[in-house]
Amino acid sequence: MVPGPTPVTPRKEGSRLNRTEILRIIRFGAVGALGTLLNTLLVWLFLSFGYNHLGWHPADHTVVTAAATLSWILCCGTNYLLNALWTFRHWPPHWRQAIHYYTTALLSFVVQLLLLNLLVFLLDTERPIETAVLNGVAVATGALINYVAASLWVFSPNRHPLRRHSP
Repeated sequence: MVPGPTPVTPRKEGSRLNRTEILRIIRFGAVGALGTLLNTLLVWLFLSFGYNHLGWHPADHTVVTAAATLSWILCCGTNYLLNALWTFRHWPPHWRQAIHYYTTALLSFVVQLLLLNLLVFLLDTERPIETAVLNGVAVATGALINYVAASLWVFSPNRHPLRRHSP
């Protein structure tokens, strides 16, 4: 059985976050941590393959950007589905919601790529694992942007196309 929408609990005066919102942040963080781990592992695998078999240098910005982009494409769909099902309980997923998610994820990814390339430029990496670790830092930064956008726009309680009621 697919879980229903997360009930909105009224806030007590003076409290900043209610229990439901805290649990949602924790779930989003767990999905994000899984996505970050998978993304970092994929970047390391792609960079290692390129370094060992194709002679590509792990600090080459084109190589880094290509590895990060391919990893992002593979991880983004998984994160969307997990967040829709478990974090925000907006199930079944809908194409319009998916477009909104990918838009916010793309914005976060652009920030991630800019930060990753800045870190590679500043810290002169020599091995694939060093660049993969820097990618993990960049992914975590992008995740913060993605959470805010997902909470306010993509998975807002009133935005799910299948839950809208006509007057």
